[in-house]
Amino acid sequence: MKRAISVILSLIIALTLSAQAFAAEVNREEFYPIIVVPGYSSSGLYMNNEDGTKTHVWGIDTNLIFKRVIARSIDLAKGVKDLTKGNAKYIADTVGGEFAKMFEHMRCNPDGTSVYDVHTYTSTAADSSNTYLLANEDGKYMYEQEIMGMYGSYIGDDWNDYIFNFSTDFRMNVESCAADLDKYIDSVLEYTGAEKVNLYCVSHGGQVGATFLNLYGEKKADKLNNVLLTIPAIGGSAIAYGFYTGDIKFDEENLLYFIENGMMFENDYHWLLSNENLDFVDDILHYFLPYVRYIMEYWGSMLDFVPANEYEKIRNSYFDSEKSAALLEKSDRFHNVTYPAMTERLNACVDAGINVYIIAGTGNRDIIGYNATGDAIIPTFSSTGATCAPYGERFNDGYRTLGTVCNDRSHNHLSPSMEVDASTCYLPEYTWFVDGFYHGMTIKSDYNTDLITTLMYTDDRIDVHTYKEFPQFHADTNRCQAVFAHFDNSTEGYVSSGDNSLIIENCSKKYDLRIVSVYCNGLEIKFDKPFMKKIPVGGRIEIPFSGNIPQESGVKTEITVNYVQIGAVTPIGSRTFDFTVMNGEKIGFDSDNPIIKNGSDNDALLTTILSFIPQLGWQKFVTIIYNLLKALLLNIK
Repeated sequence: MKRAISVILSLIIALTLSAQAFAAEVNREEFYPIIVVPGYSSSGLYMNNEDGTKTHVWGIDTNLIFKRVIARSIDLAKGVKDLTKGNAKYIADTVGGEFAKMFEHMRCNPDGTSVYDVHTYTSTAADSSNTYLLANEDGKYMYEQEIMGMYGSYIGDDWNDYIFNFSTDFRMNVESCAADLDKYIDSVLEYTGAEKVNLYCVSHGGQVGATFLNLYGEKKADKLNNVLLTIPAIGGSAIAYGFYTGDIKFDEENLLYFIENGMMFENDYHWLLSNENLDFVDDILHYFLPYVRYIMEYWGSMLDFVPANEYEKIRNSYFDSEKSAALLEKSDRFHNVTYPAMTERLNACVDAGINVYIIAGTGNRDIIGYNATGDAIIPTFSSTGATCAPYGERFNDGYRTLGTVCNDRSHNHLSPSMEVDASTCYLPEYTWFVDGFYHGMTIKSDYNTDLITTLMYTDDRIDVHTYKEFPQFHADTNRCQAVFAHFDNSTEGYVSSGDNSLIIENCSKKYDLRIVSVYCNGLEIKFDKPFMKKIPVGGRIEIPFSGNIPQESGVKTEITVNYVQIGAVTPIGSRTFDFTVMNGEKIGFDSDNPIIKNGSDNDALLTTILSFIPQLGWQKFVTIIYNLLKALLLNIK
């Protein structure tokens, strides 16, 4: 019964919708057309039949799905029953078989060519503007419309005339998709008569956009204004590696965090669900994956998605060098020629006058267990080119950035968590990192939407030093995070002797909160008694502190804020923020131990208590209560 409840509750959370607000100031009289280059599998596809008719082969068809669910309802019911008993094979086979039938026409040959005559529904500016699609396609094949609508509020009543939706056969090699984008840009320029276009590229669209810039950017420099790559899969995703190897083990707790962030839940359901064993998700995937491989194993885009450090292994282990020669030739070129030149080519585009920007997530475990920090889908090193410590670890105090791309020592490109060295990025001066930012959640916080608007609608070049409001490293302020903290005078994420207080903000759009305690680990400072200080929705308070900040730099510290959300289902919460001391000469670096475990030293008493509590969810709850009481006692002293 408990397993069945967990399954049902997970589905309910996954299907829940939420609303969000947007607030930013934009002042312009003219706007360039915006081309949306969407994420993976966004484009609608159809197949030409021999009799001249068309068959829809990709894109959500709710009627077809409903019919198949009804037709297999008995089998699905049996599968759910077996699943509650620990047997995932029946439901995986049932769903997998239907998946293979539904998407048979999406298969590719071993050489990467399509088995069937498949095409995109839209291919030119004339048939892909928002205006056309609203009038002729009931709004289908329009991408990222939530944020495009936000943009539109600043353009005016005719804003749909400015939005164009790029489609491509996403199964193909990324260089093929980039060539399609090159032609599409020409189409938009000719159709609108505009001098330039803006590109808004998301996820796989970020890989396509970056590859387009790599191959065609300099030639089109006078036709491109702003190119924004958000959560871009430039160097691939670990999911592709797991797709081929089967080495996938879902991090269920992280999956629940992912859902909470996407739905912007303001209650911490993840620890409640963590009380149940969700290993059945891995069991379902184990049996389901062969059906997915049957459809997708020869998609060139999947092979291009494999991270560079894993490519040779996948190439040599899972492909026939003769049957897949043409497919491998294209992917070899991307992995061995195009991608290694990404830093050089993107910088050449910037030098040619194109404003190229990247926004990426970091600080999250990979959702399939790959040992890399990122946005849970795309590793940070892939999105940005940054050098990163493995997930759960960091660079030791005193770390000096490598400076392979930016060697200006006056630029601090080391994250407050000391996990990310941005000096090696493709574009160190034009890349922003949001700690705790999950894939696909780009506009789930006001910070992100304000940053995106500023980057997309400002012709003047902006970098990570331009605005204090947009530091290179930012802790996510999605409303599900509840609280946000920074010192009063230093750049966010850093602390110096110039600071006098800690500013705590309420991220919630629904609940007032009260601060129970604030605790610092790593600095000899003490905060004024914050016990039960109230912060209304959208409000903030300043908490002065006493003590001295040491005259040194390059030392990491942590501050934990314990709070109560008034009226929430799960009212007690805690969030820890990373800070780096920047207050003098940098301390020496222990090169013998360049990478160390992240976080505070384990509390022996807490470790003993948790050893008697087997369930992860209750461990989380007990940890929150323990840290809360500990912080209270320390503040009383």
